[in-house]
Amino acid sequence: MRVLLITVDYPPTVKSAARLFSELAEDLTERGHRVSVLTSIPDRNLAESTTRKQRLYGRETLNGVRVHRVSGLPIGRNIPIVRGLEQFITAFVYLLIGVFIGRHQAVIVYSPPLPLGLTGYALARIWGGRVIVNVQDLYPQTVIDLGLLKSRALKAVAHWMERFVYRHADAITVHSEGNLQYVVRRGASAETVRVVHNWVDLDEVSPGPRDNQWRRDHNLDDTFVVSFAGTMGFAQGLEDILHIAHRLKEHEDIVFVMAGDGIFRQDLQDQAEAKGLTNVRFVPTQPPKEYVELLRASDVCLVPLSKDLKTPVVPGKLQSIMAAGRPAICWADPASDARRLIADANCGSFFPAGRHDHIAQAILELYRANGMAAEKGRNGRDYAEAHFGREGSTRIYDELIALGGGD
Repeated sequence: MRVLLITVDYPPTVKSAARLFSELAEDLTERGHRVSVLTSIPDRNLAESTTRKQRLYGRETLNGVRVHRVSGLPIGRNIPIVRGLEQFITAFVYLLIGVFIGRHQAVIVYSPPLPLGLTGYALARIWGGRVIVNVQDLYPQTVIDLGLLKSRALKAVAHWMERFVYRHADAITVHSEGNLQYVVRRGASAETVRVVHNWVDLDEVSPGPRDNQWRRDHNLDDTFVVSFAGTMGFAQGLEDILHIAHRLKEHEDIVFVMAGDGIFRQDLQDQAEAKGLTNVRFVPTQPPKEYVELLRASDVCLVPLSKDLKTPVVPGKLQSIMAAGRPAICWADPASDARRLIADANCGSFFPAGRHDHIAQAILELYRANGMAAEKGRNGRDYAEAHFGREGSTRIYDELIALGGGD
């Protein structure tokens, strides 16, 4: 079958969405499908060495996958209403490009942004095919929780769009049971929704030596490394890390490493400097191989979410941390399914967001308790091997595609 994947992020962008959909595209190609990807020309969340290309449209083939790239709008993304407008315009442009690249029997959409669900639905109906929506973050509730969407009129439009996508998708995939229950409450039929864990390539992301080249290159020597790697945006609540680092600053051999990019990175750096936090270091977004080395170099990895975010989402980075055999400390609203996952795997600690003293104490316990971090890390790896395998997860999409028939 001809299959079209629609996602804003695709390599060389370094984000979980890009990794998941590139691996899905490659696995579907290996299973005999003719796979195309419709995505944006990357301009953010790039490894430091990546060259930005300025153009309106481009095509290329990556690992047997035809990739169509469209330029984004040259506007700032730190204003919520502007970001929302950009998402609608992007969805419309994707629809136009999708019509011209030819018929596909199945369309798989990564959401957010939610308007892409409308694009996938329209293309699937034009072509007489199926649309499968992979729901990762629960929009619009996420932006409502974070206080980024306040207009009653815009909320009404966003909720209508959410219900429309959930009710008209031929299949919906979510990454946890809590997310399944949420989308069903919002209008999806339980028969169309399936839990597909965010997978990890367990060969690529695996335990390795703590004292590796990445640690040496960043002059971390024998320090106790507490790391965060990911987007520095609205949902992460990364100021919490600075509060925790301030509480632990007298422990000179505990170092917080913050790797990534996002609209709040500069502000976080300025705050760390103003607080005199010499125990916090910022490094750029890491390419995939270096990212794995960063995880291996870490003694404990942080998985933060803002206290205002009430949805049950599981941050995608948690599975990679578990696969790398490192303990995780996560804080979020107790509704997050990350709480259940960490408890089931016994791979770290979960706290309600904002409990800075408790989180600092948990870091100290791992710092002082010889062998505890290694034990939690092994537990996480064992759980990842049992539940997060790439082949088993991507095969489910093959099964969902096949339900539509076609050639």
